[in-house]
Amino acid sequence: MENNIDKLRERSWNEAFYAYGTAYIFEKRASKLRWRLKILTFLGIAVPLALGGVVVSFGLDFECLGFIIFIASSLGILQLIGSTWALVAKWEDEYAYSLESFTGNYSLSDKYKELGENPSRCDELRIKIDLLDAENKIRKESDLKHGITDKEKRMGHRAALIQFRRACVECKKIPTSMKGSNCNVCGNY
Repeated sequence: MENNIDKLRERSWNEAFYAYGTAYIFEKRASKLRWRLKILTFLGIAVPLALGGVVVSFGLDFECLGFIIFIASSLGILQLIGSTWALVAKWEDEYAYSLESFTGNYSLSDKYKELGENPSRCDELRIKIDLLDAENKIRKESDLKHGITDKEKRMGHRAALIQFRRACVECKKIPTSMKGSNCNVCGNY
């Protein structure tokens, strides 16, 4: 009986580890997308406002107006291309999903961790893990639809190694920072 409880706890700790790594991946994605969306929004507002401000302040006869219009037009074209790509690539949807995924995966990680620490009876622990496994299965299936690259997997793995103070199976080191290494398991991202 003791052996079964130990196996269930070990499984809980492993699932906590993997959910944490996945959460980290989607947190980083959300951060990148948030920054990109802010830049596009800023350019979409700031460029026309700046051009209008120059015209209102200095008038249409301002000698540098042609140059300023050229710069504003160039930035406007870049902003239009970026906005078009953001629509086609569905950055807003990906950002919203990334937020949902990283909060959900961090929550799963915490719940599995709690079960790993919990001195419950074997049958009680098994029921709790089975319920959590059902939730985790749905989350994993959704996450897989959003494609995780090998580089992201290594990055998420390293983040989980740091969080859970585990040694990498390849390089045998416990990482202490997200600074990449040459390891093909917890680095090279």
